[in-house]
Amino acid sequence: MTITYFITGANRGIGFEFAKQLSADSNNIVIATTRSFTNAAALKELNRTNLIIIEFDLNNSLDLMRKSLQSIENYSVDVVIQNSGIAKDSQKSILQTTEDELREHYAVNAIGSVKVYQSIFPFWSKKANPETPKKLIFITSGAGCVNNFYPMQASHYGVSKAALNYISRHIAFDHKSSDLVHIKNSIVVAVHPGVVETDMSKPLLPYRESFPLPIITPQESAASTITPEESASSIIKLINGLEQKDNDTFISYDGTRHSW
Repeated sequence: MTITYFITGANRGIGFEFAKQLSADSNNIVIATTRSFTNAAALKELNRTNLIIIEFDLNNSLDLMRKSLQSIENYSVDVVIQNSGIAKDSQKSILQTTEDELREHYAVNAIGSVKVYQSIFPFWSKKANPETPKKLIFITSGAGCVNNFYPMQASHYGVSKAALNYISRHIAFDHKSSDLVHIKNSIVVAVHPGVVETDMSKPLLPYRESFPLPIITPQESAASTITPEESASSIIKLINGLEQKDNDTFISYDGTRHSW
């Protein structure tokens, strides 16, 4: 049975590992996005016939994003992994953070995720595999938790991820009243990928021993990090095992559920 995946931000880090590992299975079709083909050398080097690479930029208007998807109009997407995001210089207090930093992170991590959802929905809502539930995965962060506050300075980044968590929950709520049975029964999940050794997280790593991570996983110590390969592999296993009871939840890469 063929499963079609749509992965944003697939040119590096966790996103690249999603594309690499999922396309290793010839039964999968993987649509991998990058802001620019010039940044997609690693994806191109995979040289896999079941891997489709498209330019898709969250900073573009919704109309331009939709036009970017015209080349995949014949596909029915089963699993969306909204992985794209930014984290720039966020080790600040709210007093120190700037309006521009707030605006930039909210524009990409929150508004950008809404635009991904709105633009891919026509492809994701197509009914194709009756045995395969539609799944929508938002790669978020423990820094966006409100009920169990992430004990570190994450200023504009944490604020934007808290907004993303709300967006994930609202989409799950919206789907409950859908006229399409397969959308009503879809699974929407926010996933914390772990403290991953990526370009985006590098500025955080020197500080990792200064903040405990009690809300993430019991196994994850304050100083622990995982590789993109490990994170993606764990999340793929998680996605494959998702059931209807997992809809509208916040889950860590190792399967641990968390309060929002």
